[in-house]
Amino acid sequence: MEKDTQPDSVSSVLKVFGILEALAEQKEIGITDLAQRLMMSKSTTYRFLQTMKTLGFVSQQGESDKYGLTLKLFELGAKSLEYVDLISLADKEMRVISEQTNEALHLGALDGTEIVYLHKIDSGYNLRMQSRIGRRNPLYSTAIGKVLLSDYTDEEVQKVLQPVEFVKHTAKTLENIEQLQQALLQVRS
Repeated sequence: MEKDTQPDSVSSVLKVFGILEALAEQKEIGITDLAQRLMMSKSTTYRFLQTMKTLGFVSQQGESDKYGLTLKLFELGAKSLEYVDLISLADKEMRVISEQTNEALHLGALDGTEIVYLHKIDSGYNLRMQSRIGRRNPLYSTAIGKVLLSDYTDEEVQKVLQPVEFVKHTAKTLENIEQLQQALLQVRS
C-alpha cells in the first residue's frame, strides 16, 4: 500500500480561508451569522476576525459587530498576478479616451470610504496630477470616488460616509455630506 504524501490540512488555516470566502460572498456579516455559517464558536470566530483585522484583511463596520473584507487581498493578488487582464483591457480603452480628451484617466477600486488607484494614464498637458498607483484618497474628494458613489442611493452614501470627517484638501474639496449629495445629483444627470 502506498503512503499518502499529502500533508494534513492545518485546521486554523482552513478556518481563516472559510472566513475569507464567507466574507467575499456578503458585503458585511456579523459574528453570530458567520460562526453559524462556518460551524465555529463565536469566540473562535471573533479571535480569527480580530487577527485578520489587525493584519488589515478585514474591517469592522463602524461600531457594529459587522465585518467585511478590505482591499488588502486585492493588493496581494495584484502583486502575484499583476492583474494583467484587467489592467491591459482597461488600458486599451483608457488610452483611446485619453487621446480623444487629452485628460488624465484613472482606474480605481472602492475600499470602504476611500478609492484605491489601480492604473492611470497621464494627461497630455504639462500639468500632472499627484496620483499614483496604490494611493488612497477619500471618496468625497475625487472624481472617480464621486462616480462610484453615484451608483449608491442617498441613504447608502450617508451610511458609507457617516464615520468620515470631511477634510478640505484644495479650494474645491467638498466640506460636508450635503455638498457631496448636490455634487452626486450632477454626476447622475
